[in-house]
Amino acid sequence: MAHRLDLKELRRTVEREIDEYVYDVPKGAYGNAWPPEKVERELRAFTEALVDPYWIEIVDDDKNRKPCAAVADDKRGNLLVFEPEAQKFMLVMKNKLSSDLVSFGVDGDAVGCFLAR
Repeated sequence: MAHRLDLKELRRTVEREIDEYVYDVPKGAYGNAWPPEKVERELRAFTEALVDPYWIEIVDDDKNRKPCAAVADDKRGNLLVFEPEAQKFMLVMKNKLSSDLVSFGVDGDAVGCFLAR
């Protein structure tokens, strides 16, 4: 898969997002806010899960195959990928029956996606 995306710059962008992340709960949000210790723990887990980005093929929500750059692997079956066509991050997981990497509807910014796993 030949792409114009600079994988090293993608990693630097994700690292910057982690470093600059500010946890903010919108007024009127449902549920309980995370304590600061949990936010810090999850950001450390994200940093530890970062990989040197590499190209993979995923199956999106519409069952289309798309090239994406894997940027993090939590070693529990979830990968954070970047889809260059849509310019967004998303979580994917391995389908146990087909071994495809499948999107399951979590997309957006890198930190928000990883914390949602």
